[in-house]
Amino acid sequence: MRPEEAIKLFGLNNLTIESDIRKIERDLDINLGHRRDAEERIDQTYYPQFAERLRNEASRMATNYVIFYCLENSIREVISKRLEEEHGQGWWDAAVPEKVRVNAKSNRKKEIESGFTPRSSDLIDFTTFGELGEIIKSNWDIFGDMLSDIKAVEKVLATLNTLRAPIAHCKALAEDEELRLHLGLRDWFRLME
Repeated sequence: MRPEEAIKLFGLNNLTIESDIRKIERDLDINLGHRRDAEERIDQTYYPQFAERLRNEASRMATNYVIFYCLENSIREVISKRLEEEHGQGWWDAAVPEKVRVNAKSNRKKEIESGFTPRSSDLIDFTTFGELGEIIKSNWDIFGDMLSDIKAVEKVLATLNTLRAPIAHCKALAEDEELRLHLGLRDWFRLME
């Protein structure tokens, strides 16, 4: 594993540990120095009007979102860097499956036509989490030295993709599913060793 990949994995692993510490703080109602004063950063005009149950649930789910945000974007970075090293600046057209390229282009077009500021100029940022797995699988000769087994990668990414849906669609994860997210993240790190 290259040093920059090891550093990224170290950072993501620390996010998992921090999340576990926050869960302990929440469950035991203690402060170990990792609580955030989120309400200070949120518009106080409207936020207090939401039910306390929803505010508490949102606070709990925020950590899961942060973990998944970091994971998904770090996978995008690994893919981009590896494929650019192998194929140069034209890696997107040379190495990404056509179906993924077409979908990403369509997603970017829809965003531009909406009048909103595009999220990125890089097409990989318009791919779904599942499509990232497809890019890795179709370029296994390039990723095989850093990921231990293609079947394991498929399984771990499928599990994480299933857990992504409630996070992305603002639904709470059950306690078991939060644990499964953390285990899935650890499985991903193990695959990258």
